[in-house]
Amino acid sequence: MGIVVANWKMNGSVFLAERFVHRLNEIDSVSRVVVCPPAALLGKFEKFKHFIGAQNCFYEESGAFTGESSPKLLKELGCDYVLLGHSERRALFHESDEMIYKKWSAAVGQSLRPVICIGERLEERGDWKDVICHQLKNYIGHCDLDDTIFAYEPIWSIGTGVIPSESELGAVVSFIKEKMPGSELLYGGSVNGRNAGEIMRINGIDGVLVGGASLQIDEFENIVGMVAQQSY
Repeated sequence: MGIVVANWKMNGSVFLAERFVHRLNEIDSVSRVVVCPPAALLGKFEKFKHFIGAQNCFYEESGAFTGESSPKLLKELGCDYVLLGHSERRALFHESDEMIYKKWSAAVGQSLRPVICIGERLEERGDWKDVICHQLKNYIGHCDLDDTIFAYEPIWSIGTGVIPSESELGAVVSFIKEKMPGSELLYGGSVNGRNAGEIMRINGIDGVLVGGASLQIDEFENIVGMVAQQSY
C-alpha cells in the first residue's frame, strides 16, 4: 500500500479544508492518504474518512509552552500522524536533531506515527551520506521504530521543480533503507502528478510527501491515483 502525505504548511482555508474532505471522502484508494493541514484547520477534518496529521508537535504533554502543540491533544483531535524535523522547522526555528528526537519520543508515546524529514542542502549535496547519517544517528539501531516513517526531502529540490535523477535517488534510498531496515520511506521535494509515478517506481520508496501540489484538489487526486497504480 503506497502512502501519500499532504503537507499544507501555513496555507489553506476553511473553505479549502471543507472541499478536500468532501472530494477525498468520495474516493476509495488503495493508497494510505494523510492530510496535514495547519493546526487551526484540524477540526475541519473531523469527518475525514482518510487520515489526518499534524505538522509539528512539542516534546512535552502539557505545560507553560505558549504556541506549542501537545502530542496528547493532537491525538485527542483525531491525528494519526505528525510531521517532525521538516527542513523549514530545522532552518527557521533552529530545531536540532536532539530536539526532533525528543519530539519523536513524545509522539510515539501518544501513539502518533511520526514522519521524520531528512535531507541535505544544495551545498551539502556532495556530502549527503554524512548529512543523513547525522540526522539518523538517534534512530540507528533503535528497537522502537515499527511505526516511524522517514521522508527523504533534498532541500534543494523543495519548490524548485528539480528532483534527483533516478540513479541519485536510488542510491540515497538504498543507503537509508540499509540504515533503517523495515521502516517505510517517502520521497518529498517538487512531487506532482507528472513525476509521482516515476518516483514510486524506484525500489524502496513506499510513498510521497507532497507540498504545494497538495493544495490543488485535482492534482492531489491525480498523485493519489499514480501512487495507487504503482502500489499493486
